[in-house]
Amino acid sequence: MKRSLDRKTRIALEPRKQPRQQRSSKVVDRILDAALILTREQGTRTPTTLAIAQRAGLSVGSVYQYFPNKEAILLDLARRWLSSFPEVIEKRIKVPRPTSRDEFRREVRKLFIDTSSIYLENATLMPVIEAISGNADLRPIQDEYDQQIIALYAAWLRHVNPALEDKIAKRLGLVMMEVGHACRLVGLKRDRRTYDLIEDDVETMWLALVSPYLNLD
Repeated sequence: MKRSLDRKTRIALEPRKQPRQQRSSKVVDRILDAALILTREQGTRTPTTLAIAQRAGLSVGSVYQYFPNKEAILLDLARRWLSSFPEVIEKRIKVPRPTSRDEFRREVRKLFIDTSSIYLENATLMPVIEAISGNADLRPIQDEYDQQIIALYAAWLRHVNPALEDKIAKRLGLVMMEVGHACRLVGLKRDRRTYDLIEDDVETMWLALVSPYLNLD
């Protein structure tokens, strides 16, 4: 059964004010951009609201108009990170259907290049993502995006093989998402060479998993 955020948690972490005008949207973007830069610079240390405000060129009061605390800012960053994945998967669905294993392998490689850059550029957000996954109150935030990503993986596989049963496609999509994410988290905690090797391993696992179901020459 899908769980939703409890009211207290939602109030504590949701942005205080949704930007309705272009000017307000730009202020929110400045806050989030500043927070992202600081998380990249500071590594495992969480930036303070004051530091975020200073980097954004705003007063702390201006930041608090939009976010109740620094956790809400980081959570909004995590949402943006999660929302970047559907677009790169959809790109693979929009291209002509691959008709050979080599063509499909090239499509998988393009997807890995796109998704890998999302992980590498936002590596310092991973503790936030892991915290969401491990928190029963926050997990519904990630679940929403997970279901969307699984559905897109399934749609991609059915784009390659229209005869593939939806139930099987979704099961494969679940494995693709979970294995890819877990292995990349491990890789990000190592050096870049190890990360790249793990990426290659995941790609090999993906191809071995889905190829028998795609009816490709």
